[in-house]
Amino acid sequence: MKKFFILIAGNLLLACNIPLVYSNESDLNYFLKNNEAIKLINEGKISEGEKKCDEMIEMYPEGKLGYLCKGSSLLISGLDNRKEEALKNFTQAIEIDPEYYEAYFLRGILQFSMARKSMSKIDRNACKDIKKAYSNGYQFAIDYVKNNKSFLKRDKCFGF
Repeated sequence: MKKFFILIAGNLLLACNIPLVYSNESDLNYFLKNNEAIKLINEGKISEGEKKCDEMIEMYPEGKLGYLCKGSSLLISGLDNRKEEALKNFTQAIEIDPEYYEAYFLRGILQFSMARKSMSKIDRNACKDIKKAYSNGYQFAIDYVKNNKSFLKRDKCFGF
């Protein structure tokens, strides 16, 4: 299961849409930090990448990308005691941008990986998050649903 999360989150980190035009030097530094974090995380240097994500959040606390970066690094670490922190980071990214479907998708994936009972609140929230990303055309969610229909049915996620 851990390899699955690393693959998903790693692919998402590589797929982040980074603008090619920067309005000022701080924007450029923010996106350069993001690129450094992605590189470190993809090289397996997760704690070093996480530090870059923290620097992004410190640099620009209103920026959704720093929270997605931090949540992804925590998700990739695979440590159960960091899942709640990852959940908070994805939620913060969504609060900043309610149409940030990457964050919904990753939060849903994370919630499916957490200890839960069928049809519990966390289970229902995971389904809602995956559906939100899926219904808004987020490609990773579409691929996930396509490849996991039996799991989603078993987990009583309807509407796919």
